Amino acid sequence: MLMFSIRNAFRKKSTAILASLGVAIGLMLVFVVSAYTAGVQFQFQDNLTRTLGIVNVIEKSQVGPNSHLPLNITDSLLNTEGVGDFIIDYNVETQAPYSYTIDYLDKLENPGDRLTVAGLNKTLDENWRGFTTRIIEGRNFENGQNETIISSKLASIADFPVTINNNITLNLDLIGNKTLNLTIVGIYEPFEDGTPHFVPRDYFIYTDIQTIWDARNKSEDETDIYTLISLRFDVKSHEETTEFVEKINNFSDNDGYNPIYVSAFALFAFYEAIEENLRIIDSFTAILGIITVLAGGMAIIVGQLMSVSSRMKEFAILKATGWKNKHIIINIIQESLTLSLMGAGVGLLIGSLLIFLLSGRLSPFGNTPIIITWQGILQVIIYAVALGILGGIYPGIKASRVRPVKVLKEL
Repeated sequence: MLMFSIRNAFRKKSTAILASLGVAIGLMLVFVVSAYTAGVQFQFQDNLTRTLGIVNVIEKSQVGPNSHLPLNITDSLLNTEGVGDFIIDYNVETQAPYSYTIDYLDKLENPGDRLTVAGLNKTLDENWRGFTTRIIEGRNFENGQNETIISSKLASIADFPVTINNNITLNLDLIGNKTLNLTIVGIYEPFEDGTPHFVPRDYFIYTDIQTIWDARNKSEDETDIYTLISLRFDVKSHEETTEFVEKINNFSDNDGYNPIYVSAFALFAFYEAIEENLRIIDSFTAILGIITVLAGGMAIIVGQLMSVSSRMKEFAILKATGWKNKHIIINIIQESLTLSLMGAGVGLLIGSLLIFLLSGRLSPFGNTPIIITWQGILQVIIYAVALGILGGIYPGIKASRVRPVKVLKEL
């Protein structure tokens, strides 16, 4: 019966091909979405692991360049009871005001993108295994030479020269009379956070911290400050990290760092917040995928109904020769399964090709990995089987209700 059903499934080739193609498109979407979801989950798990124990400290109620931390705050943090003894390494960095880079706002990828200069203590950053250790082209900046390193992501999207030995000019005042030229000497590989390319982001370029302080002095802004301090704790869980965050914040609220007040936050919480938002997007895209699959399933139902209507005499003869209603229903369901499984195969092939393209520079998802998993393949097969069964039940029931005597009298 199985071979009989498979042959009958392609009796009307054009209808069968269109029905299978409708299923293939729907299942291809489900396959690609599941692969992207798997990639996002992998990326965020990697980020959560990488950020284990990392705590950022800024001036309370201030963000970015408005955060002014005194230079002695590092010693104060190290001397905080229940905190300093558990810090295994630390890095200090300061961010230049965003107004320095206002001329580049319209030369980046998306509205809302910002080019941001940050000063690093190179020695501490190397201990931290930070960006100065991730150079993939050129070399690291030298202190006091007005040199900078840029991210490979910026190098790929900037609408201005960003190759080695090009300059980036920063305006140090609103009029533009005072400027700072930084020569690009290296390109570093940034940490990928899984954010799609269409989401606004900061593109950080790094130079030595003294150069930033000198620039702030030229612009008559406060100098010799930190805007951000990162601390790495010796912990085994994010819950332990949160405990250190609470200790720093409580100590600050009790005037422990007077006259300055600080806010500490765990870096992993940032990724968890993004992951929660992306779960909503994943749910929405999954619903769209299901709707698309059901639309493809309707193509099978319509195709099978057309096939059944034109084969009533055949079913009448089969019933007259001993076939029971269940045999006819099973036969139609097997035909429907043949079409849906063929659609699944085509959908997996097209989806794999699309995933290959999305994994390159054509990807709308940035550098987020798109991972094919056996769960994703199994999901497609389950959808195909469910569609095959559902798509064949009603046409099968209709075919099984044929009355042999009435049909044969009309011959």
